[in-house]
Amino acid sequence: MLRLFAFAVGVMLAAMPASAGPSFNCANAQSATEKAICDIPNLQWTDRQMARLYKLALTQKPKMRRPIMAGQRNFLNLRDACRDDSECIERAYRARLTELSRHVNVYAAFGEYQPEGMGGSMWIVRFGYDAAVRVLTVGGGDHTCWFDTDSAPQGGKGVIRYADKGADTCRMTVAPDGYEVMVVQTKNCSDYCGMRAIIDGRYTRIP
Repeated sequence: MLRLFAFAVGVMLAAMPASAGPSFNCANAQSATEKAICDIPNLQWTDRQMARLYKLALTQKPKMRRPIMAGQRNFLNLRDACRDDSECIERAYRARLTELSRHVNVYAAFGEYQPEGMGGSMWIVRFGYDAAVRVLTVGGGDHTCWFDTDSAPQGGKGVIRYADKGADTCRMTVAPDGYEVMVVQTKNCSDYCGMRAIIDGRYTRIP
């Protein structure tokens, strides 16, 4: 995964809005882990979604507040033990998102998916009527696509729809094909990709 980060950095920085960042203030980052998160947009997105899902869990399950907060402290200790190892940090976030998804009243609150026929992954964090989506694909010649959004409307049957603002609007639809597969279709989204990489395709859920 670290190699994928290196390939995708240029695309990430071009695609992400200037206001994007982790849930904490990078100006106050102290630990090696916090500094690593501030340096990698991929981890910034992940931290934002974890923080939002954590708040949702506390709101929806007030009787579970103490164990949820204890789990958060344990997560932070495990995450910070990674220091600047980005793969280790991402594993810690993946585990925490999986755990938090069990404490919210949202169907399939977190899922990670593997694209068919190419490298990379797609993460989806659902909050109810909207969802956050992160897609990194690796195509021919190690060309990459990088896309993320913190909030895209989620309609009937769990279909997620995203549209950029602007003249050449990038539109993306992420639709379930059963529980294990998501089908991604895009239009006018080439700015998020290198010449030999695509986002469109089928993505299979990773257990």
